Amino acid sequence: MRRLSMKDALRAAALSVVLVAAPVLAGAGQAGDAELGRTLYWEGIGADGQPVTGVTQGDVQVTGAQFSCVNCHRPSGFGTSEGGNYVPPIIGSVLFQTKTPNRNRIFKDLYQEVQPPGFWARVRQPRMRPAYDDVLLARALRDGFDAGGHELDPIMPRYDLSAADVANLSAYLKTLSDEIDPGVTARDIHFATIIGPDADPAEADAMLRTMELFFEWLNKDTEGDTHNPTFSPNYRSNFISAYRYWQLHVWRLDGPPETWRAQLEAKYAEQPVFATISGLVEGPWDEIGTFCDDNRLPCIFPNAELPTPGEGRYGYSVYFNRGLVLEAEALGLYLGDQQAPPSRIVQIHGTGPQGTRPAQAFEETMAMVFGDTAIETVTYEDEAGLRVALAKHGDAETLVIWPQDAAEAVAVLADATPAAARIFLPSATQTSAVKAFSPDMIARTRLVWPYDAPDSYHPRKFRIRGWMHSRRLDVTHPRIQLQTYYALTMAEFGLMHVINDFYRDYMIEIIEHEAENELNPGTHPELALGPGQRFASKGAFIAELAPDKRVGYRVVSEWIVP
Repeated sequence: MRRLSMKDALRAAALSVVLVAAPVLAGAGQAGDAELGRTLYWEGIGADGQPVTGVTQGDVQVTGAQFSCVNCHRPSGFGTSEGGNYVPPIIGSVLFQTKTPNRNRIFKDLYQEVQPPGFWARVRQPRMRPAYDDVLLARALRDGFDAGGHELDPIMPRYDLSAADVANLSAYLKTLSDEIDPGVTARDIHFATIIGPDADPAEADAMLRTMELFFEWLNKDTEGDTHNPTFSPNYRSNFISAYRYWQLHVWRLDGPPETWRAQLEAKYAEQPVFATISGLVEGPWDEIGTFCDDNRLPCIFPNAELPTPGEGRYGYSVYFNRGLVLEAEALGLYLGDQQAPPSRIVQIHGTGPQGTRPAQAFEETMAMVFGDTAIETVTYEDEAGLRVALAKHGDAETLVIWPQDAAEAVAVLADATPAAARIFLPSATQTSAVKAFSPDMIARTRLVWPYDAPDSYHPRKFRIRGWMHSRRLDVTHPRIQLQTYYALTMAEFGLMHVINDFYRDYMIEIIEHEAENELNPGTHPELALGPGQRFASKGAFIAELAPDKRVGYRVVSEWIVP
């Protein structure tokens, strides 16, 4: 047998190292399954169907369910910044290319957020790195070293991943934010607002006029900047490619809710939009919400009294609050917090969704608070049915009413004058009740009030009203118009941070991030969202009618958060 030379021996040793290491570097050359990669990214579930495991901060054991990729890198893959931590983009077009500084992409982190000095130092580092491949991606995920060999932040978990896991995740990352979403052209970005068939015409007109003036103002600003491309060489002129003219499309629906989906699909096919903003719908948002989710279409802060039930993790409709269901739950907690529990509670509700949904939520909350305390629930079909119900049960100690038609119910109550010691009504009855009720009825009536107290102070509210008055906009429906302005502002701020990465998921993530900033128009005490949250205001007050006050009500409880 021939004796190996020193060179041959070294060559053989090197080959053995490669062969031993091959399983560790697996993923290289292996075709991945993007759908399984999506499951890993969103749920932390590996190719074997089990949660992957890992370590963060050096010694803290975690599972993929606790630390899935989406929690930090977000649905868009563009990452985020929170608490002084910077999570970079990991979309395929960034990850699998050589890293070069991109001032536009980190603009919001550099200049538009308050961050500690350490954060600034890290984001500003002009660190270059080669492009990732599956081998380098495996090393980053398992050992915590980027493609250039630099150690990743300790907060980034070091995962125990199989070869198939790495290949699947790599395949999925290459699909993340890989195409600009519909509704955007080189010049324009298209938006819609949705108006239901039962929406109050005066409210709809007030909302639309607010939107039209906002679009007009924003487009004039865009025209001025884009026609003077050298107006600011070190700032806004760098972002000329991000400017778009906003185009508004009004989608009016007709007929029953079960026909809305087909109408929306037809309108969307005729003119795709990037998002819908504001909107006005009486009753459930369900059909529209499903349409938005299925088309991955952001529906930003509609004026809806019955949002789609449930928090809806990463759904595409973002609401002010949970509407009538929130009011019912807050009322249940309020009654449960009284020193003397009610001896007899009668709940009367209409048979439509404006009646049945809050009634069910109230029953469930009261069962949680009072246990075996019985609640008499009575339904009615129409005005005559409500009169009959009040005649039979109007003497209850506590009377709770969830009407299908607020104005109709107030008129019946004013005429019937039930003898109940306490009468509780939803917020929608306030305007008509303060005018129609007798002093005795006013003294016994309370409202559930999911809006701000009348004496609260919001500096931005006065700026917005100044903006409206300077454009001769009649503020006939303040809450609707201020909420509409807020929705428009969130869309504007979302696109300001997105720059020219026109991806819908990314825009929604920016809105989640920005909602708690000082943009509140004064309609709610606080507005805030977090990852996956879709309801910005979480509670309600109890209020009494106050004809002596300009606003017609007075808050009489603390803020109640169910």
